[in-house]
Amino acid sequence: MPGELANVQFQPFTGAGAIAETLAPGAKFRLLRIEAKWDAAPSDSENFTVDLDAGDGATYDAEIDSVDPSVGSQTGLVFVYGVGYEYEADDEIDIAYANTGTDTISGRIVYELEK
Repeated sequence: MPGELANVQFQPFTGAGAIAETLAPGAKFRLLRIEAKWDAAPSDSENFTVDLDAGDGATYDAEIDSVDPSVGSQTGLVFVYGVGYEYEADDEIDIAYANTGTDTISGRIVYELEK
């Protein structure tokens, strides 16, 4: 991506129901990391997903990551990105987790805006 990136931003999310969080900064950005913490190990088998909702249309949408945190009784996840995960101003990152077990989940999306 042309130009130097700066301005690290944090978008927190939390909930005890389904998680549906969208990052849509409206400017070119680089995805740095996604963090999520459960209050207890989830027992329901369902995926925590990170998807690209491409501004160029559904043809370009893509799954970036997907993991079932009930496997291995995980209570925390960190997806690390950085160089190579640059997006246009009209792109969005969607996070989803059904959370059938209604665990309390807290997390944040960390990204940089183009300088």
